[in-house]
Amino acid sequence: MPAGPPKPEEPIAPWSEILDLFGLSSLVATPTPVLGGWSHSLWRVETIEGAYAIKEMVDNPASWWIEQLELAIAFELDGWRSGEIAMAEPVAVSDSDELLGRVENGGEDRCYRCHRWVDGRPSLGAPPEPGRSAQVGAIVARLARLDVWYGTTADQLAWNALDAYDETVAEAASKGLEWAQTLAELYPYVARLREDLRALAGRQVPMPVMHRDIDPKNTSTRADGAVVLFDWDYAGPRLTACQLLDAALSFAGGPVDAVEDCVLSTIDAYREAAGPEVDFSDAAAPLIEEGFRWVMLNAWRALGHRHVPPEREAFAASVVQDLAPQWPESAAAIRRWADRLSAAHL
Repeated sequence: MPAGPPKPEEPIAPWSEILDLFGLSSLVATPTPVLGGWSHSLWRVETIEGAYAIKEMVDNPASWWIEQLELAIAFELDGWRSGEIAMAEPVAVSDSDELLGRVENGGEDRCYRCHRWVDGRPSLGAPPEPGRSAQVGAIVARLARLDVWYGTTADQLAWNALDAYDETVAEAASKGLEWAQTLAELYPYVARLREDLRALAGRQVPMPVMHRDIDPKNTSTRADGAVVLFDWDYAGPRLTACQLLDAALSFAGGPVDAVEDCVLSTIDAYREAAGPEVDFSDAAAPLIEEGFRWVMLNAWRALGHRHVPPEREAFAASVVQDLAPQWPESAAAIRRWADRLSAAHL
């Protein structure tokens, strides 16, 4: 799987205007694109004041997206102010407390975010290691202890991918796309997932706000050995058990090939860091749905429904071809781990 889809080398707005947005002065080197992002574009930017990570957000003016991003930013600030989580310092828009700024240029505009650059060894591509996993478990505990809540499973579970599945399969088949049949063969697993989520929604379990994207691509290890957590823009409501299981499996090599010592190190460290009690019996279905939603998002992109350029449509199609056949096995592995941890009362 490639590190990420093709991205533009330069932002929409001139660098001088972006720097001015955050009260930064002149560049001292050409900004360097940071590879690996799947949605937004990111650069390492060196200025007289120091090095920064500046992100150009995808163009999405929808009110729900802005609301979700505002919730995520507020949660990130809670994490920063706690002083307990190794993370990049967010930089506010000049002369304000806002962390999201907008620049217009030639009829186009984009939102931008800025953080101080953190030097570290990326976790992506590094082999699983129990010590790193333990730090990740402690991070999840500290996030949970921020005690931020938003809705319940009755109104905060994601349904759009499940609701759009049948129409998406039909459209892909009508266009003769080679991955249409692979997507169609997922139907029994989709049907079970629908039943699981309906049951979970019916229980109306309160939802804490969590980072929701704690995996190797969003962390690095500083020279002092601390694991640093980045990219909080997807933060939102998620069951703590789901966040913990996802983080544990991600840093253990993935659900199918998870290294047991790393999974258990994550869980043990979460408990040692006084994380709230979790119920793993509810953890599997939302995590499985997230994997399915990622397949479906790329299917929509490949079908031309997300206004991406042709090269990204082709990339999205390759993601569907690669991930759709793997999703059932991944789902089964997630269920096995959730059942095991639930039975052990961990």
